[in-house]
Amino acid sequence: MQQLGALWCSMPSLQHRHLQAKLPDASAWVLRGAQVKRPYQQSHLQGQGWRNSQLVWHQSQPGRLKMLAAATSQAIANAEAARAEFWEAGIPDEVTTKVLNQYHHYLRWDIDTKLRPALQLWVKELGSHELSARLLKHPKLLLRTPEECSDVYLWLASVGIDAEQIQKRMPRVMARPLTQVQSIVRAIQQGLQLTDEQLPKFCEQHTASLIYSPERVGQTLQAVADLLAVPAASEEMRQVVMVCERSLFNLDPAVLHRRVSFFCEEFTGGQGTAKVALKQYVYCISARVMRARAAELKEMLGWTQDELSRNVQTHPKILTRHPSTILSNVLKLQTHGFTSAQALHIVASFPSVAGYDWNSPLNIEKLQYLQLFLQLSLEELASRPRLLAASFHLKLGPRSEFICRSRGSDPDMPAGLSGFPSYIQVCSDADFAARFNHVSASPPLVYDEAFKQHWHQRWTFLRNKMGLSVADISARRLLLFTSLPNTLAPRWHFLKRFESAQADFNATDHLAALATLSDEHFAREYNMASVCFTYDKRIVQYLPNALQKV
Repeated sequence: MQQLGALWCSMPSLQHRHLQAKLPDASAWVLRGAQVKRPYQQSHLQGQGWRNSQLVWHQSQPGRLKMLAAATSQAIANAEAARAEFWEAGIPDEVTTKVLNQYHHYLRWDIDTKLRPALQLWVKELGSHELSARLLKHPKLLLRTPEECSDVYLWLASVGIDAEQIQKRMPRVMARPLTQVQSIVRAIQQGLQLTDEQLPKFCEQHTASLIYSPERVGQTLQAVADLLAVPAASEEMRQVVMVCERSLFNLDPAVLHRRVSFFCEEFTGGQGTAKVALKQYVYCISARVMRARAAELKEMLGWTQDELSRNVQTHPKILTRHPSTILSNVLKLQTHGFTSAQALHIVASFPSVAGYDWNSPLNIEKLQYLQLFLQLSLEELASRPRLLAASFHLKLGPRSEFICRSRGSDPDMPAGLSGFPSYIQVCSDADFAARFNHVSASPPLVYDEAFKQHWHQRWTFLRNKMGLSVADISARRLLLFTSLPNTLAPRWHFLKRFESAQADFNATDHLAALATLSDEHFAREYNMASVCFTYDKRIVQYLPNALQKV
């Protein structure tokens, strides 16, 4: 037994691995950096040097193993107790593991006086599910009480900022001292000379700015002003910053300035394209990566140096995609029927299209819509690559339907292409509404957020609830012109219930009835006393006497 004990003491690396293997995930950090430093080097493991080193180890560190074992046992106990408290609070194990690995100081908190009360307060405030989501984004959330965080919430709301949106995007803000948040917001407003109406928009766009110091935020704003060669309080500065990507303030100001300056000098000869680079977050990649990707794109797409500079200057975002990803998406375009020449022409004409995954469900849906609803051939799509880049749910779908309605054409006929592509792919919502709104019509046709939302709800219902393909909807376009809450939804649910009661009835065989029949005609057609169903006043009713049917 003594020989086995001596062998165990002579192998500290084995002790470390054995003890660490028994630790749970949340406490594995205890032994990081705690491995015993041996007074000998690997080269001493030969001959007499090895025996002398072992003698030194036993003589100089007689209690080291006991101390390490005691510390390890305590760490395991603390970790198990902490994990148990998170479990009692309704926090899933995977969330607990991530939180404790990112902020392991919770393992040192006293369970009864600190950890448990903190968890109970937050569970009472948010509930277990929401608290789990917040802890994943901000592991240090428990450092402050909900009351302290609510002070920040209430103050942000008092100055017109959407505190709920800030809390969802960046929960860390709510855990900061109120005075720090106030000083940052005031510094931003003074530095950019923002009005009380502009301040909420800025804070909601650049939520990340609220987690840094006023000095750091000021340095970032000054770096942007230097790149644009305008005063920090100028109108142009405000316009650019308001549309910059949300990651603007996450980057060190010096790195931001260096990367954007390199882009301007490398691809445009120093001629002011900093505005485009800032808007399309080209600063997220280093100068070395920019140069390497540009060279690969030039070789892969056969561009000349002038073509490379022109395309990169117009579409800097193409540099944020790896060339292999771009090539993969070009090949995916070919799987949808585009020839190799057409796919390369699309990329050369509008490079950002190459960054899209053309095998994703949304982009496949977009291609089908362009071909079936707008009846555009692949050749026409290749000549209008901006249409491929347009958002399907925000532009293509609602705008094409609105044009069709405003022209008063038959919904079953194509909307037509006269002037359509330019309006759908380029102009703003305000310009589009000014061109196509028919206020004098009865009822008035107004293109606004409500119209886009209603279109999206109808499309989602047809695709997800009814399970129709784009081709199915294209063949029955009147469905998109039918009121969802008053007609489409109640009639479909009625037919589905009818289908569940009649084995030989298929609801999808009666799609035309959803849009073409009046309420009275629909009721006469489908009300069946034999199965105890009735459709009345656009409300689906299942009569109680159905249960009495023999």
